[in-house]
Amino acid sequence: MHWDSILAAVLSLAVVIGLLIFFLKPHWTLKIIVWLLRHTVVNLRVIGGANIPESGPVLIVSNHVSLIDLLLIQSISPRPVRFMIQQEVLEFVPTRFIFWYLGVIKVPNLRRPKAMQRFFERSRAELRKGGVLCLFPEGGISGNGGLMRFKSGVAPLLPAGVQVSVIPVRIGMLWGRLFTIFRGKLKYQKPRTLPVQFNLNIGDPVSPELSAFQLRQRISELGAEAEMGPQPNEVPIHTAFALRAKRHPFAVTYYDADGTRVTNFEMLVRAAILSKKIRALDIGESGYVGVLMPNCTVLASLMLGVMYSDRTPAVINFSAGADVALEAARRAGISVILTSRKFLAKLGWEAAPEMVFLEDIAKSVTKREKKRAALRILLLPRRMLVRRLAPLSGFNVQRQAVLLFSSGSTGRPKAVMLTHRNINCDLWAFWRVIVWSKADRIVGNLPLFHAYGFTVEFAFPAMSGTPTVYVVNPLDSAGVVKAIEEFNITILTATPTFLQNYIRKAKPEQLRPLRLVITGAEKLRPELAAKFRALTGLEIIEGYGCTELSPIVTINLCNSIFQLGRHADHPGSIGTPLPGIHVRVVDPDTGFELGPDQPGRMQVKSGIVMKGYLNDPEQTRNVLRDGYYDTGDIARIDQDGYVYITGRASRFSKIGGEMVPHELVEQAIAKIRGREEREVAVTGRGDAKRGERLVVFYTPDDLDPAAIVEALRGEKMPNLWIPKAEDFVKIDHLPLLGSGKLDLKKLRQLADGL
Repeated sequence: MHWDSILAAVLSLAVVIGLLIFFLKPHWTLKIIVWLLRHTVVNLRVIGGANIPESGPVLIVSNHVSLIDLLLIQSISPRPVRFMIQQEVLEFVPTRFIFWYLGVIKVPNLRRPKAMQRFFERSRAELRKGGVLCLFPEGGISGNGGLMRFKSGVAPLLPAGVQVSVIPVRIGMLWGRLFTIFRGKLKYQKPRTLPVQFNLNIGDPVSPELSAFQLRQRISELGAEAEMGPQPNEVPIHTAFALRAKRHPFAVTYYDADGTRVTNFEMLVRAAILSKKIRALDIGESGYVGVLMPNCTVLASLMLGVMYSDRTPAVINFSAGADVALEAARRAGISVILTSRKFLAKLGWEAAPEMVFLEDIAKSVTKREKKRAALRILLLPRRMLVRRLAPLSGFNVQRQAVLLFSSGSTGRPKAVMLTHRNINCDLWAFWRVIVWSKADRIVGNLPLFHAYGFTVEFAFPAMSGTPTVYVVNPLDSAGVVKAIEEFNITILTATPTFLQNYIRKAKPEQLRPLRLVITGAEKLRPELAAKFRALTGLEIIEGYGCTELSPIVTINLCNSIFQLGRHADHPGSIGTPLPGIHVRVVDPDTGFELGPDQPGRMQVKSGIVMKGYLNDPEQTRNVLRDGYYDTGDIARIDQDGYVYITGRASRFSKIGGEMVPHELVEQAIAKIRGREEREVAVTGRGDAKRGERLVVFYTPDDLDPAAIVEALRGEKMPNLWIPKAEDFVKIDHLPLLGSGKLDLKKLRQLADGL
């Protein structure tokens, strides 16, 4: 009885202490909750924790991605944090008690000036007392995972004569957002992995005089800096596939459109055997193995096999023609190119000394080799298997993943070196924003020598297990449409030119499985978007990227993930940067960062930025500066963070001292013609009087240059932007690259030859 009384007394005291902590020390309660979460379902990585001052007034400025952000921010501060929350969020019934308990400061509606004045006075009083406040300038939880518009700067909150430390914080979440609010309802998004990955990057103090746009840009940059290096549990592409194949050996990741299906186990066995054969080849000192194949399951196994051999696949752009493709490969030091005689004959190419044929490799594989590979994959533990298959590259994400050749639209193709970190950073960002589910399927219509094809249609399936159906020829519109219908494809990516061709071949019911359609590489014409909307009920989502950036930088997502694919905001924009990617616009002459809606050179900072150009340090230095990649595009960023491309720096003509954008002239002509397909291409050539003059190449027989010029004048375009009727030149077809982009080099050559 004596011990029972002592135990009861101790328990009662514990309850009393717990209640006192709960009611008197809310921040202690939050720290206890966060401690429990961090040791169960949350993996929190904090960068720059020392930047939070231990004394003095502090104003934390942070983005807002989840309802548990308050817990995370309190966990990094040694002192209690008072949060400033919008009135609309406070009135949300399910969370009203939590906000009351935390003693948050209500941010009133701007239409209530007296209430706003009281809010400012209370905030300043807290800071005068040396307290710690936290402001979410977006005013609510992000609806799509990206940064929303910041409503104001912080200067009005700060008391006069008091030195307040303004600390920017970026909250990043690798695999989802858990709880959010959509249209007044609590929404739960199931995380794909446990523990859930969070990171907090705490920046150095910033000037309190920064504008809302400048604050947003700084927090965006913190996001990019947080994901520059390897992330927790990150592995290379081929390792991710091996680990997944061991867990799901009978699942199928890669299909051929003709119905060929290869289980993960079979794919891994094929790749393991190929890796041994590739190791036996003399590839020289470059470490690269050329790969010359169309999209198919054989290509997928070949790519994995090269990676397991601790070599880097160099994907040959066969659309450039034999001379250009092989010359680019030789400049890169590639001494072995894996291909097939059947595909070579289809291309009409002659065999080259570097070529090793898959037909010969297949004949050399014995039954014993097949059995040994299958048994090793079947019996060895996952991580041991990876170490046996790829001892040098299996767990090194900083190694090169692929060598891709740029399209060469403005000159000689450049060899772009991309690491596994580059690709992972990009595909993780993509994964976060597309609201991925196990029901998703991708059509592999873009060639793997295209950066988008490699990342989204090869690396992403390897990482996520998303079934991908390969179509050999991206120009086979009927084949792509058939694959969408037969395999229930949900995600389609293509250039506007390819999409136009798909629409011509498709009936509405054939495209019914689609839920998300993303386009890029060229400007999306409003007529095409409207026609696709009428056919499918879907919005074409415009994006932006380039080979040097792995390649996806922005996607024009709607403001809420729950409307993804059915609604698009900010038409004409290429969207906002994906999570972990920072975009800025700088003055072309001074290099200083510009403010909202000011056009300048677009630069990108992120883990997606390439390692460099192979054997071309000078060109690498020209585009990589201070962690930023200069895209060569002219763009502007609006207050909401949406990016608008004006044109390539190379797609301007300087006429009479004024920069004239070729693409805007093309769009104006297309609008006059009312046509969906690309009919004209504008370039420039030398002119003795004005430096340059515009040249318009066109294909339709019914285009009347004089009528177009008159219509352009009627649109009140600047005179320098209006080409002369005699500078319209009819050609049989516009020069295009294999990606569907205009061949700008060829276009300029045609103009110079006039």
